[in-house]
Amino acid sequence: MPLRFLKRGEPDVQDVKAPRTERSRREDRFEQDLREALRGQKIEVLGPVVLRDVLAFTITPDRPKGALEQLSQVKVDFALINPRTRVPFAGLILSSRAYGRDRRRPPTPTTEDAGAQRAIVTVLHLNPNLLPDAAAIHEALRPYLS
Repeated sequence: MPLRFLKRGEPDVQDVKAPRTERSRREDRFEQDLREALRGQKIEVLGPVVLRDVLAFTITPDRPKGALEQLSQVKVDFALINPRTRVPFAGLILSSRAYGRDRRRPPTPTTEDAGAQRAIVTVLHLNPNLLPDAAAIHEALRPYLS
């Protein structure tokens, strides 16, 4: 096959694929259900994000009451942001023994600075296997949305 060099501004029409519509991986299904669970609420969902200089109220299955920590950075799979103030109020980390990183995601996440307003960000460790649909996700997040 001969090499074909593109000129500047010329689109590469050979590699154009139709956008993927089917969600097949655990994280894709979780994101779709998360957006469905938060529909109608004024919450913006971003992911993956690194939150820098954060007061994190971390809730894990081992510590369900949580612990407040000062962290220089925390990588979350999804950040819930107040669209009016642009300040994150919650971060979701998907974790289970069988769960792995989605290889299709870019390796470098975006960055949000949560330290300017010194907001306390609730960081929830959720097992996507235990939250099969939007109703279960909404029920798990309800205490942290007010």
